[in-house]
Amino acid sequence: LGHRGNPVLLSRGLFAAVARLSGDEGARRLLEEAGDAVEEVPLDDPAIAIDVDTPEALKALTGAPLRS
Repeated sequence: LGHRGNPVLLSRGLFAAVARLSGDEGARRLLEEAGDAVEEVPLDDPAIAIDVDTPEALKALTGAPLRS
């Protein structure tokens, strides 16, 4: 297998746990805890490794100005 990446689709049952995440913690821990409930979809796209957690990271990726 390759590497896990983005986008990540989460079931509604995880929405509250995701809302409690902060900073660059990401959902990695939630995915690890889900174990066999995680379904991986093979993709041949290097963009799956891009991680955007903040408006600043999005601006750096897209070059688009931040909206207030």
